[in-house]
Amino acid sequence: MKKLSYLNYLKVIGVLIILASSVLTAWIFYLIFALPTTYRAENWDVAWIGFDIAMLICLVATAWAILKRRQLAIPGAMVSATFLVIDSWFDVITSQAGLDFKFALASALFVEIPSAIFLFGFGRRAMRQSLLNAHRHAGIEAVTVSLFKTRLTIFED
Repeated sequence: MKKLSYLNYLKVIGVLIILASSVLTAWIFYLIFALPTTYRAENWDVAWIGFDIAMLICLVATAWAILKRRQLAIPGAMVSATFLVIDSWFDVITSQAGLDFKFALASALFVEIPSAIFLFGFGRRAMRQSLLNAHRHAGIEAVTVSLFKTRLTIFED
C-alpha cells in the first residue's frame, strides 16, 4: 500500500473539511426552518454540568501546562478560550429575561469573553515564539512568524 505524501495528506484533509463544511452549511439551513423556538430538554442539568466539567478540566490542564512550561499550553489555551466563548453564548441565549439574563450578560462581557481573548492571545503569542525558537535551534533564519504565512510542516517527505 502506497504511503500518502505530506502534500497529498494535507489535500485529503482539506477536501474532507470542505465536504464537512458543506454538509454543515446544509444542516444549518435545515435547522433554521425546522427547529422550534422553544423546546423542553431532558437531562438539561447533566448537559450543563458535563460541559462545565469539561471546561474546568481544560482550564486546569492549561494552567498546569503553563506553570510547567509545556507546549500543551498552546492548544489548551485555544480550546479553553473556545469553551469560554461557547459557554458565554449559551448562557446568554438560554437565560430567562430579568436578573438571569443580566447576570449571564455581565459574566460574558466582563469575565468569559475577556478571558477568552486573553487565552487566544496567549496561544497566538506562544505559537509565534515556538516558531522562532524552532527556527533558531534549527539554525534557520525566521523570515516570518505569521501563522497565516508559515507553512504547515508536520511531516517530512
